Amino acid sequence: MQINFLPNFLRQGVFVLAAAALTTGFAFAQQAQKTRFDVTNYRIEAQLVPSANRLQTIADVTFVPADSTRSVTFELNGSLKVESITRLAAGQNLNPQVTPSAAPTTRNPKASARPAATPQTQQTSGEAVITFVQDQVGVSDTGPNVRIDLGETIAAGTPVTLRFKYSGTLLTPEGGPLANKKLASIGDSVSYLMYASRWFPFHDYAADRATAEILITVPAGTQVVGYSDEPVTQTAASGGQTRYRLVNTKPALIGNLAAGKFISKSLRFGSNEIQFFVQPTNEGRINEFGETIGKALEFYTAHFGAAANGNKLVVAQIDDESLDTYSGAGMMFLSAKLFENTPLNANEKLERETAYQWWGQTVGLKSFDDAWLSQGLAEYSALELRESKANSTQTEEMNRELLERALTFEQTASLVRAPATLDDQSSAYQYIVYYKGSAVFRLLRETMGRDKFNTLLKTYLTQYRGKNSSIDDFETLASKVNGTPLRYFFARWVEGTGVPEFKADYQIIRTRSGKFIARGTVTQNYDNLRLPVDVKLRSEGDDGSQTQTLKVEESSEDFNLTSTGKPLEVVIDPSYKLLRIDDDLRVSAIARRGIEQYKDGNFAEAQQQFEAALKLDRSNSWVYYNLGLLFLEQRNYDLAIDNFKASLGGNLRPQWLQVWANVKMGNAYDSKGDRPRAVAAYKRAENLGDDYDGAQTAVKKYLAAPYDPKNKEATASK
Repeated sequence: MQINFLPNFLRQGVFVLAAAALTTGFAFAQQAQKTRFDVTNYRIEAQLVPSANRLQTIADVTFVPADSTRSVTFELNGSLKVESITRLAAGQNLNPQVTPSAAPTTRNPKASARPAATPQTQQTSGEAVITFVQDQVGVSDTGPNVRIDLGETIAAGTPVTLRFKYSGTLLTPEGGPLANKKLASIGDSVSYLMYASRWFPFHDYAADRATAEILITVPAGTQVVGYSDEPVTQTAASGGQTRYRLVNTKPALIGNLAAGKFISKSLRFGSNEIQFFVQPTNEGRINEFGETIGKALEFYTAHFGAAANGNKLVVAQIDDESLDTYSGAGMMFLSAKLFENTPLNANEKLERETAYQWWGQTVGLKSFDDAWLSQGLAEYSALELRESKANSTQTEEMNRELLERALTFEQTASLVRAPATLDDQSSAYQYIVYYKGSAVFRLLRETMGRDKFNTLLKTYLTQYRGKNSSIDDFETLASKVNGTPLRYFFARWVEGTGVPEFKADYQIIRTRSGKFIARGTVTQNYDNLRLPVDVKLRSEGDDGSQTQTLKVEESSEDFNLTSTGKPLEVVIDPSYKLLRIDDDLRVSAIARRGIEQYKDGNFAEAQQQFEAALKLDRSNSWVYYNLGLLFLEQRNYDLAIDNFKASLGGNLRPQWLQVWANVKMGNAYDSKGDRPRAVAAYKRAENLGDDYDGAQTAVKKYLAAPYDPKNKEATASK
């Protein structure tokens, strides 16, 4: 996952920090705006002490001010205490050596309180006195940080190198940007340091790339893994320890690595190499995950071009106290639960995480307000990959599911405002930026045409490779490739909220030749919409059905459709390509919240959402079916059967519900030991002949042997 991490730290210690700023007379105390500067290089030497959960670091940070300045501010994890900051003279050897300090004998992360701000004034460089204040709590919007008075004004464009010496305990989320998830941890079983944890001094999250040389010293027998432009080397260090060296020769969002006693395995897919590093007993998932990631790498490379990490990707397993997934430059972190209790949407997550190597790493962001260009485009790329493997029915179902997700929190914030107004770990943020974001990219594809849109993505990757871009940059490029301005599109779908509601008013006329004509008008509630809208006349037999694509510019557009069979209905947007709303989708958006809660194991919340959807539509087979799956998962078999029966008695949309409701009803009967009724349900599914999503294979399996809910491989999902 690539995430905002504009931290929501505890707002405490304000008085202490203010007093420190006043008494030290810092120049930055009066600054109304943050200093602009660009970090160009890091040289970091760190020692991991797993027995004490401790990190000891010396970091040489080279930066260039964009304006003349006397002060700069770096973000730094609040669990790390800065001991000293010195300015290195031009040409001074950047070769720090970490001197191991006595490790604490306890692992109590609360053993020492962290002050809100600590003024330090003893560090000098020539005549200039370097003074700094460390805020380990994060009383400002920046979060935990170190504010530095350089002692003199530095002219714009003048390189400056500061040496930070710091250390601390990394065992809990404390000090990091997330309250309940660790992004940095030092431990006996596994250690990991993620860029987003701010384990080294940086600024301008997700935007300021730099080159780096990172040396990590670990106990003997511990392996350090991470992406490196050069081969990772290891040398002997004092005390029988081992030092690993990783290098980023090209500017990147650096500092992602893991350490532990891993089982390693390399897989090749085409020209791509995937290096897995997992905990013992979890190697069984490597081939499965490797195939998903490998196919994604091949697909994205063929469609967009090569990623910045070339043909190598490092995948490391970490613990369950961090995020399920996290992506850095050339590296992917996966939680233990993905290996041990693989969720239903694991492949979708892996496909999206892989796409971040293109959108977010190869092409960066000017600020996190531009997150749509990374997270939305990664989700779109994964959707396009799944489309390439799907038939028309499956594609329609995926489009419908994406639309439901996109609508779930659509009114909460626009794509451009979501990063600033929503917690990036919230469902609302993820549904807007990932799912609405993906749907908007797909809508742009429909608006421009597939060929022009594909050209846009390839050109975008080429033009901004190794650079940062903004939504404004993307709009300018999209308009250029399109040949006409797309301001109306970005104003409506990226900067605004709300979706149109389409209606069709028509008459059916029978011709002398026996054919049928549906003549009417499509209306919608927005001005200047400018969308291609498919209108389909469904008829008996469907042999003579016709689809017409209308260019809806304003509030209405006429259509004229012909069929040979008796007309059944006129359907607007039959393949769910557009972002739109109707009565059925309103119900589905609520139910979709229930499905996502169910996938996350929040069964009570899921049931509430399903029941809320049924209050709006008591005939909705799809909602009853999902409620049946929920009860089956909870082994409440009678209620599961009742809801599968209700599904069969409802509107049966989509049509595959008929076969799968019977299969799942049979599972429920088998689970309560009623084999005759289970067989009857399987036979009904068999007689339907519908093999949607392998239904007939499932029928044969359960006719041969009863469904066993105690089998760990059994699932309530089709």
